[in-house]
Amino acid sequence: MNLEELLQEAMTDSAKRSIFLQTLIRSDVFVMCRKSAEAERNSQQAGLELMTVRNAQGTVFIPFFTSYRILSMFANRYVECYKLNCLRFFELIQNRSAVMNPNYDSREFYSPELKAILNIARNLHIKAISYNELETIRYREPQKPFYQIKQYASKFFTTQPNVERAFLVEMIKGGEKPQILIVVDMMGNTRKLFVGLVRYLYKVKKSNERLFFLSYEQELGKRAASQAEPFYIRNKKHYFQK
Repeated sequence: MNLEELLQEAMTDSAKRSIFLQTLIRSDVFVMCRKSAEAERNSQQAGLELMTVRNAQGTVFIPFFTSYRILSMFANRYVECYKLNCLRFFELIQNRSAVMNPNYDSREFYSPELKAILNIARNLHIKAISYNELETIRYREPQKPFYQIKQYASKFFTTQPNVERAFLVEMIKGGEKPQILIVVDMMGNTRKLFVGLVRYLYKVKKSNERLFFLSYEQELGKRAASQAEPFYIRNKKHYFQK
């Protein structure tokens, strides 16, 4: 029985609602995307923004679809789309509202319900990604210079004798917007260093910027660092503005 059939049963029989939701969050769904301005310049590396729809009352929803066939019927034309695990999708948009299969046998999900579903999934130990996390994350050389972040991070690293090199790249998870990732090649306690670095960079980080950190020792760290030259190298002269 597919998700559309389970939804029809759940709409007439409340006892089937739990089966429908548990099946849904374990399934992969399709979302519509629009290319960002960066995608026009570099279509293979840029992230994608999720498209939204508005109902008759003016409420904005992010649509998602249980099959590519239903997405095509709704769009009535070719659109960029992305396939991902439904629970992962709910995690990404939990502060917004979503609608499943709009203009078909649709079902609306508002933010409080999405958060309740995520809590249930955590209690049931249901993983949010149905395929290898390595395949859903991409790294690229930053599209912006991030001068201040690099400058302040370099100043901090000069006080840390166990840091050899540092790299700054952009990290793209699925359809999310690019996020800043700093990869540090170092010896010793990474947690202690990262906590200090976060505090040091807080004064220059913009409110809409999210910072992430990885050790170069991790495979993901090596993979990310391969996309950019190090902005900090120990024992190399660094010049800072006063």
